[in-house]
Amino acid sequence: MLADLHIHTTFSDGVYTPEQIIAQARASGITALAITDHDNIQAYDRASRTIHSRHLDLQLIRGVEIDTDYKGRDVHVLGYHFDPENRALLQAMTWTRTGRIARIRKIIEKVNGLGYPLTFAEVRQEANGSKSLGRPHIARVLVKKGLFSHTQAVFDALIASGRPAYCRQVKLLPQEAVALLHGAGGLAVLAHPAEIGNPELAEELLDTVPFDGLEVWHPSVLQEHPHHDWLQTARDHGLLTSGGSDLHGNPGRFPRHLGEFPVSYQDVAGIVSGKRP
Repeated sequence: MLADLHIHTTFSDGVYTPEQIIAQARASGITALAITDHDNIQAYDRASRTIHSRHLDLQLIRGVEIDTDYKGRDVHVLGYHFDPENRALLQAMTWTRTGRIARIRKIIEKVNGLGYPLTFAEVRQEANGSKSLGRPHIARVLVKKGLFSHTQAVFDALIASGRPAYCRQVKLLPQEAVALLHGAGGLAVLAHPAEIGNPELAEELLDTVPFDGLEVWHPSVLQEHPHHDWLQTARDHGLLTSGGSDLHGNPGRFPRHLGEFPVSYQDVAGIVSGKRP
């Protein structure tokens, strides 16, 4: 059996609707999944309605990905099994989404300054009602204008960290995000530690922040050299193990569809059940 506990939809910066995600899960043999849109949880209800209306044998776990900052690096925190009506958590997600809008405006200014025509209205239109604006929306507009061949090329040239149009966003600290998730009765998982780019810093986070789990299986480990043994890291810290494709569906970014990065259900069963370590 397969699972995928890291998926994005059109409610943040993914290209697939919740209904399309459910269809892909069924087609790929996934039996448990979590939609983890950035700083919002609106997709869950639509996905849940689809599963129940079609009487599908799928386990849907409530999830979210909260973007945080630690010592100048992007650190993402995945949350599962939390109270969706917890006021503090909802307020924090709203604050972060507002910060995303300010950041996108600054990035657009820099993109224009580099000679690429782009407006906030075009990015909004590309987002098509998304509750969480992100850099992939900018990338897709520039690709549609024929200025780049695919979205990853936009990141590589302009908007990835260290590139000329990149802007940082004021964010929560990882410990604040974890405290919010715990206050809402949820589990907190350190997302894709390989993307932090510093195993020692990831270890420092796991030593100082009360995470419940670690995302051991993620596409970023395929490009990690030298490869760090994240499974052993999770075991050393007594953490639940999690994994997922981090699916967005963008051309030029692996994977494009669910099932292309398979994760064993058994490997993430503790997260699926909501069991604390």
